[in-house]
Amino acid sequence: MDTQTKFTYCLLKLVNAKKLASKLILHPKRAKRFNYPRRLRKYQINRLLVQNHNVVTFSSKPNTPGKHIVFLHGGAYTVEVKSGHWWMVEQIIKQSDCKISFIQYPLVPEHNYKQTHDMLAEAYSELTAKNPDDRFYLLGDSAGGGLCLAFAQMLRDRNSVKRPEKIALLSPWLDLSMSNHEIEELEQQDLLLSAKTLKKCASWYADGTDLKSPVLSPLYGNMEDLNSIGIFVGTEEIFLPDCRNLKKKVEASNTTLFYKEYNGMQHDWIVFPIKERDILLKEVLQYLQPCL
Repeated sequence: MDTQTKFTYCLLKLVNAKKLASKLILHPKRAKRFNYPRRLRKYQINRLLVQNHNVVTFSSKPNTPGKHIVFLHGGAYTVEVKSGHWWMVEQIIKQSDCKISFIQYPLVPEHNYKQTHDMLAEAYSELTAKNPDDRFYLLGDSAGGGLCLAFAQMLRDRNSVKRPEKIALLSPWLDLSMSNHEIEELEQQDLLLSAKTLKKCASWYADGTDLKSPVLSPLYGNMEDLNSIGIFVGTEEIFLPDCRNLKKKVEASNTTLFYKEYNGMQHDWIVFPIKERDILLKEVLQYLQPCL
């Protein structure tokens, strides 16, 4: 582990980052208007408005057919996109030379999963219609990762013509019921996430629906015919047991699997300014590279 990373994790402990994160998650602030960092304005930008939510596509080249990543950000379904997510968007543009579409999907507590999935389905339909010759991939971190997998399962079940060729899941939240008995032990090691806080967010998002329904918790869904899934998870995070269970389920299906655990890494380290996030991004792009 890099020295800067050790310092960052010590700082998270010192400031009680778990308590701060729970406050942010349970009492999310909303920006007055949606915007992206000024530095991204130098790229080609196409912007859609879907059900009053933004869908923004960035690319380094003019809008020509090619490779197209759809990105769903994490934040326990309550928190808006953060600076670490925009860093990842920019690096993907620079390093992969492909389009990447950011979807500002509806969040709780103002909305529930039905509204989120409805907006996402319409946004994806518009993106594929406007880019008919593009090859599509899904990328998501934390809650966004769980949403990616649930959405991919839905596209398969609906026999969608334009399904993602690969799905990259970074520290994904796969089971909103948080019922895995190993979570309690790992919660002591996770410096950011509280099971109690996540269960509250899950109840808002589910709005009365069974938390183990695959549309909420894709771990319980069918893993057949999803083309390819890549799972990237840290050994110190609360979602590790569910990621290991997903690994077993995908291995028993006809879907191709890439799986990697990162020793000592905390939840969603891709959003922290540490050396290991560069390593992770490189390996995510390598996973996608055969398609890209």
